[in-house]
Amino acid sequence: MTTLYFIEEGEGPALLLLHSGGMSSEEWRRHIPAFAKHFRVIAPDLPGHGRSPLPENEPLSIGAMARAVRTLLDDLDIAEAHVLGSSMGGAVALRLILDAPERVSRLILYRVHYTKDPALYRHTLDIANPERWRQVGLDKWLSQIHTPQGGPDAWRQVIQRVADLFNPETTDHRHTLDDLRRITAPTLIIVGDRDPLVPLDAALAMYRTIPTAALWVLPNATHVTAANTWRRDCFDLEVVRFLKHHYPAEVSA
Repeated sequence: MTTLYFIEEGEGPALLLLHSGGMSSEEWRRHIPAFAKHFRVIAPDLPGHGRSPLPENEPLSIGAMARAVRTLLDDLDIAEAHVLGSSMGGAVALRLILDAPERVSRLILYRVHYTKDPALYRHTLDIANPERWRQVGLDKWLSQIHTPQGGPDAWRQVIQRVADLFNPETTDHRHTLDDLRRITAPTLIIVGDRDPLVPLDAALAMYRTIPTAALWVLPNATHVTAANTWRRDCFDLEVVRFLKHHYPAEVSA
């Protein structure tokens, strides 16, 4: 039985939305109405985020989150789903398709690298700085969504656990290009052209390695791509188009 809190809306093929680190299913709130016109949308709070508990004394890990997501799909009698993962959620989506490829029909990796290294980890550490979130005016919102984790200051622990999760010395988010070659599901890679966590050369390597991959580079975008504000309409349109229309590799010459 799943312990994950989730939002469910719409009918049709299942679309699983996996949020980024330090966020919750609320990250997808503005997108869900557009997606629910076409899909049965499932947006969980991943373990240790929002309303989903992290088992006592259990560290945050990508593998454990992927297993929790599989349990959720089992409990909802969903054999196969489209999966859209954002940042940390993209790492979970990547682990899900590598561990259980039969559960993923189409995959969207949104602002996610396939591994972690020390050079990039310093950017991840910025996530653990509460002052960063205060400067962008999100500290009160994070406090609100993560209060179930232990009170109004629990959000600080949540974002610290995310930073610890991606420590290159201990993380279980560590894949090779050979791993990516095993992905056969149609895959869309979305990345900002100035993302310090997902350099363009890494996104291009993923695009060139996954056999049926497509690539969408957002111009003048860092790890914060404005996909849920002024870019939301085009983001939603491209996601729905990719999931509903024939994939180029499937079209005869």
